[in-house]
Amino acid sequence: MLSNSVQLKGKIVSSIFKKLVDNSIHASLSSIEIYNKPDFRYREQIFTILNVNSWELLLKAKILKDNSDNLESIYIKKSDGSFKINRIGNPMTMDILGAMNILSLDSAVSKNLEKFIEIRDTTIHFYNDESISYLVYTLGVASLRNYQKLINDWFGKSLLAYNFYILPLGFAYNFKTLSLIELEDKPTTISNLIKSVSDTQSALDKSDFHFICEVTTKIVSAKKFTQEPDLVTTIDKDSDTSAIIVERLQRLTDLYPLSYHQVLDKVKKAKPNVKQNQIDKVIRENKLKDNNKYCGYNFRTKLQEDNYQKTSQLPKGITCIYNEDAIRFIIEQIN
Repeated sequence: MLSNSVQLKGKIVSSIFKKLVDNSIHASLSSIEIYNKPDFRYREQIFTILNVNSWELLLKAKILKDNSDNLESIYIKKSDGSFKINRIGNPMTMDILGAMNILSLDSAVSKNLEKFIEIRDTTIHFYNDESISYLVYTLGVASLRNYQKLINDWFGKSLLAYNFYILPLGFAYNFKTLSLIELEDKPTTISNLIKSVSDTQSALDKSDFHFICEVTTKIVSAKKFTQEPDLVTTIDKDSDTSAIIVERLQRLTDLYPLSYHQVLDKVKKAKPNVKQNQIDKVIRENKLKDNNKYCGYNFRTKLQEDNYQKTSQLPKGITCIYNEDAIRFIIEQIN
């Protein structure tokens, strides 16, 4: 049996898992620091490497903690029961996938990490792409939120002392929901990766963890002041902490910029042989018009909207407007 402590310069250091937790936090903070630098040309690649490394350290620390700091619990065993040895004669430890297999992670957490590993392998060993940058951001926000929750649940660590800011928004970033239509011009390796993330997102059930976190924003240069406020601030009376809720007013056409005919054109561009009745069938059977993730009713007056809220009866001639997510959903259903 190997010793559960490490000797450094004559001192015995116990609780190896605690050292791994500290190193994991440092790797995670370094990944955020690199990502948030104003001008860093290898941003996504370095962030991905460090983020995956921080997770590997965290998972190994959890395994060690569950096994009373026994180092053998993270070593790779051969079929004869001995341990694999690396080039310099030390026992080899399991990789992140091996650690994930041992721990019962929530599906959203494990799928998020799997996609991060795929992105790491793609960007490091192949090439980068603007779409990959978008995936790194959205997967990265979810990954860090999961990390923050688990490090607290497993080790009682609070990250507040480290000013743990999760990927602040950048003014130059192109926040845009990915559409399968846009993948036609992408290399096969990139488009397959994006489709894989999209398919995984659709298949996952809801949980307390996150697979991906998308951000939708629009920066508007106002030429004059108007009477319409940009922000509405209220006090949540039902909250024990009297929380302040800040709501951003946004036009309906910003959320749903596409007409029905534009949806038809975009879907037909992606699927030239599709018929209009097929598209209508997808919209009808999946009740897209009742799902504000994809569609919104374009009421002409506030009175129309209020009456609909009271009676659930739509006024005659009401139209629906859609977003890019609706197009992506329709194409996926047709596929």
